[in-house]
Amino acid sequence: MKTFEETTAECTQLWSAASEYLREKSTAMYQQWFACVVPLELTTEAITLGVPDDFFADMIRTNAMSDLEEALQRAAGHSLSVNFKEGYSAPVKKETPAVEPVKEVKVEQKAPEKETRPAFIPGVRFTFENFVIGEANRYAFSCARSAAEHPGELNPLYIYGGTGLGKTHLLYAVANQVKKSNPAAKVCYIPSENFLNDYVKACMNHSHADFRDYYRNLDLLLIDDVHNLANKTQLQEEFFNTFNAIYSRGGQIILTSDKQPSEIKGLEDRLVSRFQQGAMTQITPPGYETRLAILKAKQENQTTKIPQELLVFIARRVTSQIRALEGALMRIITFCNACLKSPDEITTDMAESMLCDILDSEADATRVDIDRILSVVAKYFNIHVHDITGSKRPKNIAEPRMIAMYLARHLTDLPLKEIGQEFGGRNHTTVIHAVKQVETDCKTDPRLQHTIVQLKRDLHVVED
Repeated sequence: MKTFEETTAECTQLWSAASEYLREKSTAMYQQWFACVVPLELTTEAITLGVPDDFFADMIRTNAMSDLEEALQRAAGHSLSVNFKEGYSAPVKKETPAVEPVKEVKVEQKAPEKETRPAFIPGVRFTFENFVIGEANRYAFSCARSAAEHPGELNPLYIYGGTGLGKTHLLYAVANQVKKSNPAAKVCYIPSENFLNDYVKACMNHSHADFRDYYRNLDLLLIDDVHNLANKTQLQEEFFNTFNAIYSRGGQIILTSDKQPSEIKGLEDRLVSRFQQGAMTQITPPGYETRLAILKAKQENQTTKIPQELLVFIARRVTSQIRALEGALMRIITFCNACLKSPDEITTDMAESMLCDILDSEADATRVDIDRILSVVAKYFNIHVHDITGSKRPKNIAEPRMIAMYLARHLTDLPLKEIGQEFGGRNHTTVIHAVKQVETDCKTDPRLQHTIVQLKRDLHVVED
């Protein structure tokens, strides 16, 4: 029977061989995930590895488990299961090339410096002044400006909406405004993935104190894509404490996401509650007038000016994202500069050919069918799809059902009979009655008008 010392030596030797393979495969991966791992115990079937905490173990399982298992199999000659044990961390050694020994020179010893992070460098393009305001983003713009001018009053400010609609622009605009008013303000804009990487680095380098000292003493924290915190228990714990520290000091916190806090699966209830306690606002796809205004504003900074009818063409055909809208404009301007003597030579047919991939994506993004209408309406009214298609007739279900029929009639090409079949086998006269009732009520009921507009926005149907 092997002694404890022999088993420990075998475990260390095995891990050394596995580490060598991991290092050869990717030095960056090794440094990020495995440099601080400590070999603890080895049996014929499993190896136990020490890691700083359970969060770090989860990150290895998520990001590098297949590489780890392959390295251990190569080193051991057979597969091994892996167990993690928290509370261990080897000193991280930075790999440096071998150098010739030099003559010792006495230098004055200095205390080790704290880990530093670069100061916030504002994106000069993103300001309140060049943010194009429309009905779809007016409230979000007002809230962001208020947070910049009166930090701490709307706290936190939570902005949600689809990709490419201007959420990050508003974050930078707030940061620029705050730094302009108070150059000494401690400001940090960071995507949640980078916050995660900072935390992992702190775990590896035993620099939790520096990490917390930096983030918990900010005057303004701007976190992009906060939904990426989902299912990361230890990171949520750290962010919860960071949030509370900044909030209690009167600092401003602004968060963005693609969905409401309550819709983020894997987000702890206490964080959902914190995110909802301030101001929450949605940005939806912009209407035609706003899209055209965005294109005109973007073109002002360009030497080449394309004809007005081309701007109108783009504004009418690209509706789901501001980012796609600007990308379409820049593609046409680039083509004009490279291939034409004058931008006046470009035609709508030429533009449509150049933008075919963008236009195809737009068509997919804005395609509406009955299933999508039922799903969006059910979500909006906080009921189930089977409630809408079922036989129940209380007011809280009957009204959403009529609205869904109205949208199906106006947004799809299906005949009345097929629409009725999709709504639980109802006949076409029921659909006609529902459509007429909604049309009549819309003339006198502002609440219903607002509901229809919001549902169309949720469906990515933008009114011209």
